[in-house]
Amino acid sequence: MKTPNIFNYATSELSQDAFLCYLCEFGMEKFKNSEEYKLAHKFLALCAIPEDEKIENIKRQYCKIDVLIETENFFLIIEDKTDTNEHDDQISRYAEIMHSENKNKKIKVCYFKTGDYVQDYKADGKILSDKDVYSLRRKDILGLLENYHKDKVINMFYDKLASVENEIKNCDENDISTWTKSKWFDVIYNALKNNNKITDRVNIEDVPNAQGGFYGCWFDFKRIEELTVYKQIEIHIKDNKTEKVNLCLRCDAENKDIAKKHKEDMKNWLKKAEKIGYISPRIHTGKTTAFAYQEAKTKDDVLDFINDDILTKL
Repeated sequence: MKTPNIFNYATSELSQDAFLCYLCEFGMEKFKNSEEYKLAHKFLALCAIPEDEKIENIKRQYCKIDVLIETENFFLIIEDKTDTNEHDDQISRYAEIMHSENKNKKIKVCYFKTGDYVQDYKADGKILSDKDVYSLRRKDILGLLENYHKDKVINMFYDKLASVENEIKNCDENDISTWTKSKWFDVIYNALKNNNKITDRVNIEDVPNAQGGFYGCWFDFKRIEELTVYKQIEIHIKDNKTEKVNLCLRCDAENKDIAKKHKEDMKNWLKKAEKIGYISPRIHTGKTTAFAYQEAKTKDDVLDFINDDILTKL
C-alpha cells in the first residue's frame, strides 16, 4: 500500500521554501552529530559553500527573498521555483540588498527548480558572476537525497520528485501517445540542448485557450524584414497522456498594420510551406499570424522537426 505523501498536496513554491528551511536547519551546530547535518552541508556545497561553514540564520521571505541562508562568510540566496522563471531582475535586486547589508560576506545564489523549465539563471555581472550562481534542477536534488533514508519529511520530498522521473521512465519510448508533459519536456529540452538551440527566447509551457489549450514549445526564431518566423511544437494532452502533436511553422507580424503591409509576403511564405508538405489555413484580413503544420506520429517526426533547418527553405 502506497504511503500518503504530504508533498502530493503541498505543491506550491511556499511548500518548497518550508522544506528548504527544514533541511538547512539541520545544518546548525546543535545537530552536528546527525546524518541530516551532513546532508544540509552537502546541499550548501552544491552552491560552492564549504561544508565546514557554520549556518547562523535561516530566513523566509526576507526582503522578498524566498529563502536566505546566512553562514559565517556567505549569504546564500535561494530563489525557489517550480515551473516558472525568474522575472524583473529579482535575483540581482536581492544580491544588491544583501551586499549593502554586509559587504564582507560573499553572495551565492541557488536557483532551485524542481519543475520542468528551460533557462538557467545568468548573472548580470554587477555583484554576481555566473560562478556565484548555481541552478539546481530536479535531478540534482534527487542525486543529493537518493542515499538518505531516515527523516520522513526528507524522504517524502525525495519520493515526490522521484515520482516525476519514474513517470518519464514509464512512458513507452516509441509510442508518443503514452507520453506525459514531463516526458515531452525531457525529450524536447535535450534535443534542443544537443543542437545548441537553447536561447533566451526558447520556452516550453502550458498555453490556455478557449479550445482547451496545449503544451507548447517555441524555438528557431528568425527575422525576415518586419516579420518573425519560428517553429512551434503544439502538444494536446488529456489526463496527462498525449492526444495529438502538431509541428507548426509560424510567421508573425507585430501588429495589424505590419500584417496588412506584408500580407502577400505571408501568403507566399505559406505557399512555400505547403510545397514541403505542411497544411496551411488561409490568412484572414487583420490577422497578425500565418501558420502551417504537420501532425507528428512518432518520436522521430518530432526530432527531425527540431533538427531540420526548415525555415531556410521558406
